[in-house]
Amino acid sequence: MFGKIYIEDGNMEFKVIENGKEVNCKGILIFKDDSNDVNYIVYTEENDDNIYASRYELENDEIILQPIEHEYEWNLVDNMLESCGE
Repeated sequence: MFGKIYIEDGNMEFKVIENGKEVNCKGILIFKDDSNDVNYIVYTEENDDNIYASRYELENDEIILQPIEHEYEWNLVDNMLESCGE
């Protein structure tokens, strides 16, 4: 998935292209794990109450989402959400 990230009124919003369709998303949490030098984003999609998490990379102002591949990464995301009270 590809998307352009922008911040509006303190809210982190971005759009991704998923299966050829543009989807509006709202970021909940962004963090970097220094032990593996990987960036993570936790977000929701517009009109969807589910919470998603992905690895991400920034390339030329575009955010490229990639799937989380390992159980320890999911545990890391869960721990970060708990520590933030989300």
